[in-house]
Amino acid sequence: MPNNKILLNLIKKKEPLTIEDYTNLCLYKKNGYYINSKILGQKGDFITAPEISQLFGEIIGIYIYSYWTSFSKKNFNLVELGPGRGTLMIDILNITKKLKHFNRLNNICFIEKNLHLIKEQKKKMKKFHFDISLVKWRKKISIGNKNPTIIIANEFFDCLPIRQFYKNNNLWYEKMIAYNNHEQRFFFRDKKIHSHALIKKIKKNTSNNVLELSKSRDDYFSKICNHLKKNGGMALIIDYGYYEELQHFTLQSVYNNKKSNVLDNIGMQDITSLVNFQKLIKIAKAFKFNIDVFTSQKEFLLKNGIRERANIIKKNANHDQKKSIDSGFKRLTDNTQMGSLFKVLAISKKNE
Repeated sequence: MPNNKILLNLIKKKEPLTIEDYTNLCLYKKNGYYINSKILGQKGDFITAPEISQLFGEIIGIYIYSYWTSFSKKNFNLVELGPGRGTLMIDILNITKKLKHFNRLNNICFIEKNLHLIKEQKKKMKKFHFDISLVKWRKKISIGNKNPTIIIANEFFDCLPIRQFYKNNNLWYEKMIAYNNHEQRFFFRDKKIHSHALIKKIKKNTSNNVLELSKSRDDYFSKICNHLKKNGGMALIIDYGYYEELQHFTLQSVYNNKKSNVLDNIGMQDITSLVNFQKLIKIAKAFKFNIDVFTSQKEFLLKNGIRERANIIKKNANHDQKKSIDSGFKRLTDNTQMGSLFKVLAISKKNE
């Protein structure tokens, strides 16, 4: 069943909407999907890597600890974008709690808009005996100090809206969304592009016949780079995405853990698309940042010791626990599951 308030707002729009505008209304405006408290886990619409296995968060924790020891060993900001239930941060803090000074010197900040998830995060932090008075919650990256910053974004950028363009008979079109009052349903409508400036922008970004652009994604990543340029530090981006130019569109939606029609379940389902990592890398290079890592999730996790960590944990595990560990390991690293589709990008400010 659609969210009627969002549905009415969409119907009021007389002109066809860009996919970007449609997605913004469905996900981020008042009454949007991300205000829903049940968007994660078995009872929600999607399950992220930290919920699959503690191995994921532990390897992330070891990686950022190694980075911290190499550049600073002093007070720093540890920032997570869209932290879900807080599971990833819990696993990071657990694996690093015995490592000298790391947990004592970090200033944790969650960037989160969903009030229901904030309650969940606080509840979970308390359960694991972390002092939530030391944790800050912000709606945007606004830390309030000049300490070096480590920013983690796991499955964050895929949720930011896109526009879709394609070329047919040497003419460029944009995919739009319109509403049929008679049939009371939404449908896709192709609109020919007449703007020379927009066509020039499209050609600048692709040599193929298909293109997805995300201004909000590029702008948000630029904000991260601006913060790191001022404060120093690094960002670790993990998401499903691509580097080579697109061959087909990637917009998709998920409802109750199953793929669904983007035009159904208005305001009640997740809408995502693959992240263009080539574009993010170009932005980082424009800021003269180091590209420390760009690889598949499988290669990143294996290189940083996930297999060895799994074997250590299994030594004290019972039969069922071992099966769970092996299942999580496979899901995170197998090429037919998350291993190759998900990419990892680590950027840092160059030493001056």
